[in-house]
Amino acid sequence: MKTYGVEIQSFQVPKKCKCNLCDRLEKIDKRLVLWHENQVVGDLLLCNPCLEVFEKIVRGEEQVIQEWNFQGGVV
Repeated sequence: MKTYGVEIQSFQVPKKCKCNLCDRLEKIDKRLVLWHENQVVGDLLLCNPCLEVFEKIVRGEEQVIQEWNFQGGVV
C-alpha cells in the first residue's frame, strides 16, 4: 500500500528566495514537504499565493486540470 503525505512547515525566520513554482523573488515563510512512507522525498519553497493554491488542492477545494510530468512534459 502506498502512503503519501503533504505537510506545510513554517520557517522561524522568513527568507527571500525564488518560489519553486512561479519563479517570483518573494519572502518565503513556509515550505511544502512531500512524504512517502514516513520519509521526506522533497520539498517546495512556495510564495504565499502559490501555497494558497496548493492548500486548496490538498483540501479538495480546487481541481487539478492539467498534470505535469517533469521528465516528459504535460501528461
